[in-house]
Amino acid sequence: MKTRDAVLLYQNTETDTETEILDLDVVNPISELNMEVECTNGATSNEDNFISDIVTKVELVDGSEVLESLNMSQLEALHFYHTGITPTLFPSEWAGGIQRHNASIYFGRYLWDRDYAFNAPSFKNPQLKVTFNKAAIRAASATGFATGDNIKLTVVAKIMEDVPAPGKFFMQKQINSFTSVASGDTRIELPTDYSYRMAMLRLWLEGSDIDEIISDVKLTCDTDKFIPLNRKVKQLDAEAFAMFGRVALKHDVLRANGGIVRLLCNKEPDYTPKFWSNSAGRMVNIINPWSSEVTIGLFTDATTADTTARSITGIETGHALHATLPIPFGRLGYPEDWFNPKDYGKVELVLTQAAASAVCEVVLEQVRPG
Repeated sequence: MKTRDAVLLYQNTETDTETEILDLDVVNPISELNMEVECTNGATSNEDNFISDIVTKVELVDGSEVLESLNMSQLEALHFYHTGITPTLFPSEWAGGIQRHNASIYFGRYLWDRDYAFNAPSFKNPQLKVTFNKAAIRAASATGFATGDNIKLTVVAKIMEDVPAPGKFFMQKQINSFTSVASGDTRIELPTDYSYRMAMLRLWLEGSDIDEIISDVKLTCDTDKFIPLNRKVKQLDAEAFAMFGRVALKHDVLRANGGIVRLLCNKEPDYTPKFWSNSAGRMVNIINPWSSEVTIGLFTDATTADTTARSITGIETGHALHATLPIPFGRLGYPEDWFNPKDYGKVELVLTQAAASAVCEVVLEQVRPG
């Protein structure tokens, strides 16, 4: 087998609300589509506003058929659960700083998987569509992302040559999205066409752990004829932590004493801070690292609270990246373990809610012929 990288776009300039459409006219199997997005912060700051927020949809389509559909937070989390390695994430709040996030759509179990890959010639008109909304969190300004066309998109296809077309690939889609309420069950009907390799929940509310939003997850087939999963989120998260390990990334913030920082990791987060530039006579530490946030402690050497925002750099660690919970179906590397829904007329995911106002998203990874 020979491998090569095809650079489909490099630092292509995108407008604030553009949908970039890219034809995938590649004749050999694609193992991975790697995507990198950069954007520049405003002249003053850009607090709690990430690349993950402004890439609102990443789709692979063939005409009207949607083969892949994720937002950037979901894509970054799935990259971690596919590889066990943190994708390239450089969130920054500094004035004029450049944020850069890089993550991949994996069509197979790993890079260069000869059994699972995307074969573009099997489809009529495959296209990658990337949608941006620079104002998703805050309008472009001196305290948001900078005004002007400064989003940069790079896309690289990892291509395998001299191999037969695999005829199947992993299809990853958001199946459902809703806003949680304080109690009660939400029932989500899942597709029964293709096998499930993994499901992933994103349960996002800053200041709440994922298990405080959804307490229980149940997978039921034909109205409880077969129940392959009926678990507490807290315990599923513990198992995911043991399986995939910890996330680590560089995270630059701009804060005064008492400033609350939004983190990318939801569970057991930590932040090890230090000053970027000379801040003589200043001390920095962290307070209350929990549930996707941390409070900055900033003092003079006389222990007086410093009310001036300072440029602080640090390493963020934790798990449940972007408040996600992976749910593998058996061993991820072994197709014989994956769940086949075709034996049932109806498959439902039942989520027991425990807190209101959270963003709840359900992603499913299936084995798609093609």
